[in-house]
Amino acid sequence: MRSFLLLAAVTLSAPAFAQFTPPLGAHPKVAGPRTQVLTLGSAHLSEHSDTWSKAWLEPLLERLVAWKPQVITVENISGSQCEYFRANPHAFGEVFDTYCRDATPYQRSLGMTQAEAEAEAERVLDTWSPAPAPAERRHQAMLFLAAGNFGSAMVQWLRLSPAERHAGDGLTDEATTLLGRKAGRLNESYDVAAEVAARVGLERIVPVDDHTSDIIPLDRDPAFGPWQKARFDAMHGRDPTPALHVLEKAIHDGPSLLAYVRALNAPHAFDAQIQGDFGGALADPHPKRFGRGYEGWWETRNLRMIANVREAIALHPGARVLNVVGASHKPWYDQWSRQMADVEVVDTREVLGR
Repeated sequence: MRSFLLLAAVTLSAPAFAQFTPPLGAHPKVAGPRTQVLTLGSAHLSEHSDTWSKAWLEPLLERLVAWKPQVITVENISGSQCEYFRANPHAFGEVFDTYCRDATPYQRSLGMTQAEAEAEAERVLDTWSPAPAPAERRHQAMLFLAAGNFGSAMVQWLRLSPAERHAGDGLTDEATTLLGRKAGRLNESYDVAAEVAARVGLERIVPVDDHTSDIIPLDRDPAFGPWQKARFDAMHGRDPTPALHVLEKAIHDGPSLLAYVRALNAPHAFDAQIQGDFGGALADPHPKRFGRGYEGWWETRNLRMIANVREAIALHPGARVLNVVGASHKPWYDQWSRQMADVEVVDTREVLGR
Protein backbone atom coordinates (compact mmCIF):
# COMPACT_ATOMS: atom_id res chain seq x y z
CA MET A 1 0.00 0.00 0.00
CA ARG A 2 2.83 2.42 0.84
CA SER A 3 4.47 1.77 -2.55
CA PHE A 4 1.15 2.32 -4.29
CA LEU A 5 0.60 5.66 -2.53
CA LEU A 6 4.14 6.80 -3.36
CA LEU A 7 3.66 5.91 -7.03
CA ALA A 8 0.32 7.71 -7.09
CA ALA A 9 1.88 10.83 -5.55
CA VAL A 10 4.67 10.89 -8.12
CA THR A 11 2.21 10.33 -10.97
CA LEU A 12 -0.18 13.04 -9.82
CA SER A 13 2.59 15.55 -9.23
CA ALA A 14 4.35 15.01 -12.56
CA PRO A 15 2.23 17.41 -14.69
CA ALA A 16 2.52 20.20 -12.11
CA PHE A 17 6.30 19.74 -11.93
CA ALA A 18 6.71 19.48 -15.69
CA GLN A 19 5.15 22.86 -16.33
CA PHE A 20 8.15 24.54 -14.67
CA THR A 21 10.70 22.72 -16.81
CA PRO A 22 11.46 23.96 -20.36
CA PRO A 23 10.48 21.37 -22.98
CA LEU A 24 14.11 20.80 -23.99
CA GLY A 25 15.36 20.81 -20.42
CA ALA A 26 16.96 23.52 -18.35
CA HIS A 27 20.24 23.62 -20.27
CA PRO A 28 20.03 21.65 -23.53
CA LYS A 29 23.08 20.83 -25.58
CA VAL A 30 23.73 23.47 -28.26
CA ALA A 31 25.93 23.38 -31.37
CA GLY A 32 28.30 26.32 -31.01
CA PRO A 33 28.27 29.09 -28.42
CA ARG A 34 25.04 30.21 -26.79
CA THR A 35 23.48 33.50 -27.82
CA GLN A 36 24.35 36.20 -25.28
CA VAL A 37 21.39 38.45 -24.44
CA LEU A 38 21.94 41.66 -22.50
CA THR A 39 18.80 43.65 -21.67
CA LEU A 40 19.49 47.25 -20.74
CA GLY A 41 16.59 48.70 -18.82
CA SER A 42 16.46 52.42 -19.59
CA ALA A 43 14.68 55.48 -18.35
CA HIS A 44 12.70 57.18 -21.11
CA LEU A 45 15.25 59.87 -21.88
CA SER A 46 12.77 62.24 -23.53
CA GLU A 47 11.36 62.93 -20.07
CA HIS A 48 14.76 64.34 -19.03
CA SER A 49 15.65 66.34 -22.13
CA ASP A 50 15.47 69.65 -20.28
CA THR A 51 17.78 68.61 -17.46
CA TRP A 52 20.16 65.94 -18.81
CA SER A 53 22.91 66.43 -21.36
CA LYS A 54 23.53 64.01 -24.21
CA ALA A 55 27.23 64.17 -23.33
CA TRP A 56 26.44 62.49 -19.99
CA LEU A 57 25.60 59.27 -21.87
CA GLU A 58 29.21 58.80 -22.95
CA PRO A 59 30.38 56.54 -20.06
CA LEU A 60 27.39 54.27 -20.69
CA LEU A 61 27.98 54.24 -24.45
CA GLU A 62 31.66 53.38 -24.00
CA ARG A 63 30.82 50.27 -22.00
CA LEU A 64 28.13 49.10 -24.41
CA VAL A 65 30.42 49.65 -27.41
CA ALA A 66 33.21 47.72 -25.69
CA TRP A 67 30.85 44.74 -25.37
CA LYS A 68 30.46 44.84 -29.19
CA PRO A 69 26.81 43.83 -29.67
CA GLN A 70 25.99 42.20 -33.00
CA VAL A 71 22.21 42.66 -32.84
CA ILE A 72 20.44 45.58 -31.16
CA THR A 73 16.70 45.76 -30.49
CA VAL A 74 14.71 48.79 -29.36
CA GLU A 75 11.32 49.58 -27.85
CA ASN A 76 9.83 50.97 -31.03
CA ILE A 77 6.91 49.68 -33.08
CA SER A 78 7.68 48.38 -36.56
CA GLY A 79 6.42 50.26 -39.58
CA SER A 80 4.23 47.36 -40.60
CA GLN A 81 2.52 47.21 -37.21
CA CYS A 82 1.96 50.96 -37.30
CA GLU A 83 0.28 50.55 -40.69
CA TYR A 84 -1.94 47.89 -39.13
CA PHE A 85 -2.97 50.27 -36.35
CA ARG A 86 -3.64 53.06 -38.84
CA ALA A 87 -5.90 50.75 -40.86
CA ASN A 88 -7.83 49.51 -37.80
CA PRO A 89 -8.75 52.50 -35.62
CA HIS A 90 -12.02 50.80 -34.70
CA ALA A 91 -10.01 48.14 -32.84
CA PHE A 92 -7.00 50.14 -31.63
CA GLY A 93 -8.35 53.64 -31.12
CA GLU A 94 -5.53 56.17 -30.73
CA VAL A 95 -2.65 53.68 -30.65
CA PHE A 96 -1.25 54.91 -33.99
CA ASP A 97 -1.36 58.58 -32.96
CA THR A 98 0.13 57.80 -29.54
CA TYR A 99 2.97 55.42 -30.42
CA CYS A 100 3.71 55.73 -34.15
CA ARG A 101 5.47 58.38 -36.22
CA ASP A 102 3.86 59.08 -39.58
CA ALA A 103 6.09 57.78 -42.41
CA THR A 104 3.82 58.80 -45.29
CA PRO A 105 5.83 61.94 -46.25
CA TYR A 106 8.85 59.75 -46.95
CA GLN A 107 6.77 57.16 -48.74
CA ARG A 108 5.33 59.83 -51.03
CA SER A 109 8.80 61.15 -51.82
CA LEU A 110 9.97 57.70 -52.90
CA GLY A 111 6.69 56.70 -54.51
CA MET A 112 6.54 53.57 -52.34
CA THR A 113 4.23 52.03 -49.79
CA GLN A 114 5.53 51.09 -46.37
CA ALA A 115 5.75 47.44 -47.39
CA GLU A 116 7.57 48.26 -50.63
CA ALA A 117 10.09 50.46 -48.83
CA GLU A 118 10.71 47.77 -46.22
CA ALA A 119 11.25 45.12 -48.88
CA GLU A 120 13.62 47.36 -50.82
CA ALA A 121 15.59 48.25 -47.69
CA GLU A 122 16.05 44.54 -46.99
CA ARG A 123 17.06 43.85 -50.60
CA VAL A 124 19.66 46.60 -50.50
CA LEU A 125 21.16 45.28 -47.26
CA ASP A 126 21.35 41.79 -48.75
CA THR A 127 23.56 43.17 -51.53
CA TRP A 128 25.33 45.81 -49.40
CA SER A 129 28.99 46.39 -50.21
CA PRO A 130 31.60 46.31 -47.41
CA ALA A 131 32.11 50.06 -47.81
CA PRO A 132 28.90 51.74 -49.05
CA ALA A 133 29.28 55.16 -50.63
CA PRO A 134 27.73 58.14 -48.80
CA ALA A 135 25.08 58.39 -51.52
CA GLU A 136 24.08 54.79 -50.82
CA ARG A 137 23.77 55.48 -47.10
CA ARG A 138 21.63 58.56 -47.70
CA HIS A 139 19.31 56.55 -49.93
CA GLN A 140 19.17 53.68 -47.44
CA ALA A 141 18.31 56.12 -44.66
CA MET A 142 15.37 57.33 -46.73
CA LEU A 143 14.22 53.78 -47.40
CA PHE A 144 14.25 53.06 -43.66
CA LEU A 145 12.26 56.24 -42.99
CA ALA A 146 9.64 55.25 -45.57
CA ALA A 147 9.52 51.77 -44.04
CA GLY A 148 8.82 53.31 -40.64
CA ASN A 149 12.11 52.09 -39.18
CA PHE A 150 13.32 55.43 -37.87
CA GLY A 151 15.98 53.97 -35.59
CA SER A 152 17.75 52.24 -38.49
CA ALA A 153 17.54 55.44 -40.54
CA MET A 154 19.39 57.11 -37.67
CA VAL A 155 22.08 54.42 -37.77
CA GLN A 156 22.70 55.18 -41.46
CA TRP A 157 22.79 58.91 -40.72
CA LEU A 158 25.31 58.46 -37.91
CA ARG A 159 27.52 56.29 -40.11
CA LEU A 160 27.88 59.21 -42.51
CA SER A 161 30.68 61.67 -41.84
CA PRO A 162 29.31 65.05 -40.67
CA ALA A 163 30.14 66.57 -44.07
CA GLU A 164 27.99 63.94 -45.81
CA ARG A 165 24.92 64.47 -43.62
CA HIS A 166 22.84 66.44 -46.10
CA ALA A 167 19.92 66.01 -48.47
CA GLY A 168 20.31 64.18 -51.75
CA ASP A 169 20.08 60.72 -53.27
CA GLY A 170 16.43 60.52 -52.27
CA LEU A 171 16.96 61.95 -48.79
CA THR A 172 14.74 65.04 -48.51
CA ASP A 173 15.24 68.24 -46.55
CA GLU A 174 12.40 67.15 -44.26
CA ALA A 175 14.25 63.90 -43.61
CA THR A 176 17.51 65.67 -42.77
CA THR A 177 15.67 67.91 -40.31
CA LEU A 178 14.34 64.83 -38.55
CA LEU A 179 17.66 62.98 -38.55
CA GLY A 180 19.60 66.09 -37.61
CA ARG A 181 17.62 66.22 -34.36
CA LYS A 182 17.01 69.95 -34.48
CA ALA A 183 14.51 69.63 -31.63
CA GLY A 184 17.30 68.30 -29.43
CA ARG A 185 15.14 65.96 -27.35
CA LEU A 186 16.91 62.90 -25.93
CA ASN A 187 15.77 59.46 -27.05
CA GLU A 188 17.23 56.12 -25.97
CA SER A 189 16.56 54.52 -29.36
CA TYR A 190 18.63 57.19 -31.11
CA ASP A 191 21.10 58.38 -28.46
CA VAL A 192 21.91 54.94 -27.05
CA ALA A 193 20.88 52.11 -29.41
CA ALA A 194 21.54 53.79 -32.77
CA GLU A 195 24.69 55.45 -31.47
CA VAL A 196 26.11 52.13 -30.27
CA ALA A 197 25.07 50.43 -33.52
CA ALA A 198 26.88 53.03 -35.61
CA ARG A 199 30.03 52.88 -33.49
CA VAL A 200 30.31 49.08 -33.69
CA GLY A 201 29.62 49.00 -37.43
CA LEU A 202 26.04 47.71 -37.56
CA GLU A 203 23.71 48.80 -40.34
CA ARG A 204 20.42 48.72 -38.45
CA ILE A 205 18.57 48.25 -35.19
CA VAL A 206 15.45 46.13 -34.81
CA PRO A 207 12.13 47.55 -33.52
CA VAL A 208 10.43 44.97 -31.28
CA ASP A 209 7.78 46.90 -29.35
CA ASP A 210 4.27 45.53 -29.69
CA HIS A 211 0.97 47.17 -28.85
CA THR A 212 -1.37 44.60 -30.37
CA SER A 213 -2.27 43.70 -26.77
CA ASP A 214 -4.08 47.06 -26.67
CA ILE A 215 -6.95 45.32 -28.43
CA ILE A 216 -7.83 43.94 -24.98
CA PRO A 217 -10.73 46.27 -24.06
CA LEU A 218 -9.73 47.12 -20.50
CA ASP A 219 -11.78 50.32 -20.48
CA ARG A 220 -14.92 48.84 -22.05
CA ASP A 221 -16.44 48.95 -18.58
CA PRO A 222 -16.65 52.63 -17.51
CA ALA A 223 -15.81 51.61 -13.96
CA PHE A 224 -12.29 50.50 -14.97
CA GLY A 225 -10.84 54.01 -15.30
CA PRO A 226 -11.83 55.20 -11.82
CA TRP A 227 -10.64 51.89 -10.34
CA GLN A 228 -7.23 52.23 -12.00
CA LYS A 229 -6.89 55.89 -11.06
CA ALA A 230 -7.60 55.14 -7.43
CA ARG A 231 -4.92 52.41 -7.46
CA PHE A 232 -2.32 54.64 -9.12
CA ASP A 233 -3.07 57.53 -6.75
CA ALA A 234 -2.51 55.20 -3.82
CA MET A 235 0.73 53.84 -5.27
CA HIS A 236 2.10 57.31 -5.97
CA GLY A 237 1.55 58.13 -2.34
CA ARG A 238 4.19 55.56 -1.33
CA ASP A 239 7.48 55.40 -3.22
CA PRO A 240 8.45 51.73 -3.89
CA THR A 241 11.92 52.64 -5.19
CA PRO A 242 13.23 55.49 -3.01
CA ALA A 243 16.91 54.64 -3.57
CA LEU A 244 16.47 54.93 -7.34
CA HIS A 245 14.84 58.33 -7.02
CA VAL A 246 17.68 59.58 -4.83
CA LEU A 247 20.17 58.57 -7.54
CA GLU A 248 18.00 60.09 -10.26
CA LYS A 249 17.84 63.46 -8.51
CA ALA A 250 21.64 63.42 -8.07
CA ILE A 251 22.44 63.06 -11.79
CA HIS A 252 24.69 65.89 -12.92
CA ASP A 253 27.31 64.26 -15.18
CA GLY A 254 28.32 61.04 -16.94
CA PRO A 255 29.44 59.03 -13.90
CA SER A 256 26.29 59.86 -11.92
CA LEU A 257 24.09 58.93 -14.88
CA LEU A 258 25.96 55.64 -15.26
CA ALA A 259 25.48 54.94 -11.54
CA TYR A 260 21.74 55.48 -11.99
CA VAL A 261 21.58 53.14 -14.99
CA ARG A 262 23.48 50.50 -13.01
CA ALA A 263 20.92 50.79 -10.23
CA LEU A 264 18.01 50.57 -12.69
CA ASN A 265 19.43 47.28 -13.94
CA ALA A 266 20.44 45.78 -10.60
CA PRO A 267 18.83 42.46 -9.66
CA HIS A 268 15.47 42.96 -7.92
CA ALA A 269 15.55 46.73 -8.49
CA PHE A 270 11.84 46.81 -9.32
CA ASP A 271 10.55 43.99 -7.12
CA ALA A 272 8.63 46.31 -4.81
CA GLN A 273 7.13 48.30 -7.68
CA ILE A 274 6.12 45.16 -9.60
CA GLN A 275 4.51 43.60 -6.55
CA GLY A 276 2.72 46.82 -5.68
CA ASP A 277 1.40 47.40 -9.19
CA PHE A 278 0.82 44.06 -10.91
CA GLY A 279 0.84 41.87 -7.81
CA GLY A 280 -1.60 44.24 -6.17
CA ALA A 281 -3.78 44.21 -9.28
CA LEU A 282 -3.93 40.40 -9.35
CA ALA A 283 -5.05 40.30 -5.71
CA ASP A 284 -7.41 43.26 -5.93
CA PRO A 285 -10.85 42.19 -4.66
CA HIS A 286 -12.94 44.21 -7.12
CA PRO A 287 -15.80 41.89 -8.12
CA LYS A 288 -15.20 42.51 -11.83
CA ARG A 289 -11.56 41.39 -11.50
CA PHE A 290 -10.21 44.45 -13.31
CA GLY A 291 -6.76 43.75 -11.91
CA ARG A 292 -6.44 40.38 -13.55
CA GLY A 293 -7.36 41.87 -16.92
CA TYR A 294 -4.80 44.66 -16.41
CA GLU A 295 -2.00 42.27 -15.48
CA GLY A 296 -3.00 40.00 -18.37
CA TRP A 297 -2.72 42.93 -20.79
CA TRP A 298 0.78 43.74 -19.51
CA GLU A 299 1.90 40.14 -19.67
CA THR A 300 0.56 39.79 -23.21
CA ARG A 301 2.46 42.86 -24.33
CA ASN A 302 5.74 41.62 -22.88
CA LEU A 303 5.26 38.14 -24.32
CA ARG A 304 4.82 39.61 -27.78
CA MET A 305 7.80 41.93 -27.37
CA ILE A 306 10.12 39.12 -26.32
CA ALA A 307 8.74 36.95 -29.14
CA ASN A 308 9.82 39.73 -31.53
CA VAL A 309 13.27 39.64 -29.95
CA ARG A 310 13.36 35.87 -30.41
CA GLU A 311 12.47 36.28 -34.07
CA ALA A 312 15.18 38.91 -34.54
CA ILE A 313 17.94 36.71 -33.09
CA ALA A 314 16.88 33.32 -34.45
CA LEU A 315 19.22 33.53 -37.45
CA HIS A 316 22.12 34.93 -35.39
CA PRO A 317 23.07 31.97 -33.17
CA GLY A 318 25.88 32.78 -30.79
CA ALA A 319 25.56 36.55 -31.30
CA ARG A 320 25.81 39.20 -28.62
CA VAL A 321 22.37 40.81 -28.43
CA LEU A 322 21.63 44.15 -26.78
CA ASN A 323 18.00 44.96 -25.96
CA VAL A 324 17.35 48.61 -25.10
CA VAL A 325 13.95 48.80 -23.44
CA GLY A 326 12.10 50.67 -20.72
CA ALA A 327 13.33 49.46 -17.34
CA SER A 328 9.87 48.23 -16.32
CA HIS A 329 10.06 45.59 -19.08
CA LYS A 330 13.46 44.20 -18.09
CA PRO A 331 12.27 41.66 -15.48
CA TRP A 332 9.93 40.09 -18.04
CA TYR A 333 12.58 40.16 -20.77
CA ASP A 334 15.09 38.42 -18.50
CA GLN A 335 12.56 35.85 -17.28
CA TRP A 336 11.51 34.73 -20.74
CA SER A 337 14.99 35.01 -22.26
CA ARG A 338 16.15 32.42 -19.72
CA GLN A 339 13.55 30.03 -21.11
CA MET A 340 14.96 30.24 -24.64
CA ALA A 341 16.80 27.01 -25.39
CA ASP A 342 20.10 28.42 -26.69
CA VAL A 343 20.23 31.78 -24.87
CA GLU A 344 22.35 32.88 -21.94
CA VAL A 345 21.19 36.02 -20.13
CA VAL A 346 24.05 38.43 -19.45
CA ASP A 347 24.14 40.22 -16.10
CA THR A 348 24.35 43.96 -16.83
CA ARG A 349 26.95 44.27 -14.09
CA GLU A 350 29.36 42.33 -16.30
CA VAL A 351 29.14 45.14 -18.88
CA LEU A 352 28.35 48.26 -16.89
CA GLY A 353 30.44 47.45 -13.84
CA ARG A 354 29.25 47.38 -10.24
